[in-house]
Amino acid sequence: MKGNDPSLFGALLLSLLVRILLRTQTLFFSRAGLLTLLPGILLSALGGVLFARAWGRAQGRAASLLFAALLVFGAVVEILNLWQLYTAVYPDAVSLLGVCLTVLIPVVYLRRVSAIAQTANVVLGLLAAACALLVVSVAGRLRLVSLQTDVLDAAALQSALAAQCTLYPELLLPALWQDSAKRGRHTVLRLAAVGGVFNIGVHLLLELFFGAAMPQAIDPLHQAASRGNLSIFDRLEWLQLIVWTMAVSVKLGLYLYALTRLTGAKGADENSLHGLPGFAGGAAVLVFLCAAAQHWDLAAAARLQNLAAWAFAALTVLMGGIRWLAADRKKHG
Repeated sequence: MKGNDPSLFGALLLSLLVRILLRTQTLFFSRAGLLTLLPGILLSALGGVLFARAWGRAQGRAASLLFAALLVFGAVVEILNLWQLYTAVYPDAVSLLGVCLTVLIPVVYLRRVSAIAQTANVVLGLLAAACALLVVSVAGRLRLVSLQTDVLDAAALQSALAAQCTLYPELLLPALWQDSAKRGRHTVLRLAAVGGVFNIGVHLLLELFFGAAMPQAIDPLHQAASRGNLSIFDRLEWLQLIVWTMAVSVKLGLYLYALTRLTGAKGADENSLHGLPGFAGGAAVLVFLCAAAQHWDLAAAARLQNLAAWAFAALTVLMGGIRWLAADRKKHG
């Protein structure tokens, strides 16, 4: 990673993975998910690639504000997901303001782009270790007979494909950094592939653990962690909570950095502690919006976010195509 131009791929990947981990319920059984894995990856990647191609031509004040609104909406949903998880584990012990401050205070350090990149790589390593410990701790409770063998129908495949085709904001963000040095090569395809495989892996683990009862489980991954055990640990859900909270902080730092680029509030030096002055204001707005949205149906909010992301991507591609045709006609006119 270059010190003056750090790669944000790790932050993008971590931001995408934590969205999968904090999902409150499972979306499909793993057999249907495996059959739709490749089409889901390709469709999601295609959406992100077309958006990146069109963004340079479609970008304008209105498009930037719509993109910013999409990111703010996603950040609010993520904080509320984390708060809902804390509330389920520690009822009446953790306030929404407490969760907001817990995830937003580290953003003071994450104002620097290099800090976002470096911290994301560290947290990715911790997340991999936590996931490995989770698998080991629940290994004794995994049963092959729990895998569902019901006849697949069109509804099951459609549900799995819809879940695989989620257009995460992380698949759109690389368009903001046209220079591949800041995001890596083939970023969108790599994000879609890793996200899709990770999604299937999580669903497979949960199906082996819960069996047919998996769709009824609330916060299923955390439930599995709380029932796992090793010789030196009785429960490991505390480790998951710590790592997931750190990951949400990195995600918010990435989103707030993207917001400063979209709104034009850029510092003279992105790696200076005095740069990116919009971070403090953005954090305050998030706290206010979370308080206003604390009674949302988060499952419905997630579906709305995905619909909005696809609609925004389609509109951007349409506008970019129109402007490209207009420029080409003017050039040859």
